[in-house]
Amino acid sequence: MIKGPPGSLLLALGVGKGDVVAVAGAGGKTTLVFRLAAEARAAGLRVLVTTTTHMGALPRDVTGPVVMEADGAADAALEAALDREGRATLLGRALRPDKIEGVRAERVDALARLAEVVLVEADGARGRSLKVPAPHEPVVPPSTTLLVAVAALDILGQPLRDEGVHRLELVLAATGKAAGDRVDEETVAAALCSPAGYLSRVPKGARSAAFLNKAEDEVAAGAAGRLARLLLPAYDRVVAGSARGGRAWVWS
Repeated sequence: MIKGPPGSLLLALGVGKGDVVAVAGAGGKTTLVFRLAAEARAAGLRVLVTTTTHMGALPRDVTGPVVMEADGAADAALEAALDREGRATLLGRALRPDKIEGVRAERVDALARLAEVVLVEADGARGRSLKVPAPHEPVVPPSTTLLVAVAALDILGQPLRDEGVHRLELVLAATGKAAGDRVDEETVAAALCSPAGYLSRVPKGARSAAFLNKAEDEVAAGAAGRLARLLLPAYDRVVAGSARGGRAWVWS
């Protein structure tokens, strides 16, 4: 295990110049994406943030220019914003006040040339902490170099219910558990390592990482360490920490 200093999630996940990072799973994807964007920009990199899935509303984590694909001339607007501020966020169009459409995966591939790091929220989980994806999820751009599957450690000890789990029926099938059973480390590992799950969505030649969010103290770090032993070597790297606070532990 390697313990990183505060604010080191970019380093912990091994994100660098030239990466297209697709973030999937449940339990803090949006916060992680914008945390990585802030760190990448602080490191002097040109950063493009986008999504290939629907968002409920404009995330509170957004900083910097926001370009809407539906407004037209998105490429020119993004390039101008990146030249001016070094970071920009691209969204699709507002379907209604509480729902914003993402962009097509192929658009991400075409736009990757504009930035040095591209961060993509590629999955939805309706605010839950654990998920196994349906066959049409996540929407991963072919240009992805790193796929990060997120789960939140606050699900540990909780019952397997819709309140905390997205796609409950798929999680039950992947874990062999029954609705209402308590979630332990083995449950989370089975969900993240489901044969039809996130690892099967990693593009050829890309790297994989599991991010265990909401590891706010040494107790949670201990649980994450037990989980890491179950997730490796299926994942290239396991990182536990706080997407909001930036603390990180790394196993690889």
